[in-house]
Amino acid sequence: METLEILYQHLLDEDIITDFEKHLEEIVSERFDKFSNEFVGKHFYSLKITKTLTRTNYHQFEFEKLQEISRKLTNGMTTLGTFTNRKFWNRYFVGGVRTISIGQEDSNEYPFFTLNYILFSDIDNLDVRIKSQLNSRVKMIDSSLSCLLEYIGDSYDKSILDQHLDFKTNVNLESHPITKLGTKTIDNIILNPLQRPRFFGKLFKIKNQYETINN
Repeated sequence: METLEILYQHLLDEDIITDFEKHLEEIVSERFDKFSNEFVGKHFYSLKITKTLTRTNYHQFEFEKLQEISRKLTNGMTTLGTFTNRKFWNRYFVGGVRTISIGQEDSNEYPFFTLNYILFSDIDNLDVRIKSQLNSRVKMIDSSLSCLLEYIGDSYDKSILDQHLDFKTNVNLESHPITKLGTKTIDNIILNPLQRPRFFGKLFKIKNQYETINN
């Protein structure tokens, strides 16, 4: 509990939060740099899957459900047509990284939790070609989720991470909607700046010193 109280104070300290953010950026940048030669000819996409809490569903939310959504989408055996989610994911995407961001429009609103993916593929136009099927697969996991797939380029440089790597926590921990979420969820919100990014495909094969950071 003492550690969480310290982290709570850190969330109120912009300089320390900046240090957390730089550290996570370095983790992802290092991993991407190791594969920069293999990104030639690849197409990059941003995928955002958002769960927005409301007064009617906040009491059913658990932070672990975000991990479950990601697992079901990328490695699940749920079938739509003749393709499982796992086969669908591997058919279209070579690799990528996932982070979690948490936001709140204002202190009177419930927060939203977003799974943010930067993905690369051999295939162009996926933002159009698989939009409907991807949205259907996401809705099969949780009908309240919103899904946005966007094309972000056909070459890799640092600007992709600068513009599309989203992992920030921007909430008022003392607001009434946040305090209603319960201790466990609040603790996970506090710990989110220390998250470990989840890598997919080729990027996942590289191990480094940051693997011990809690997610």
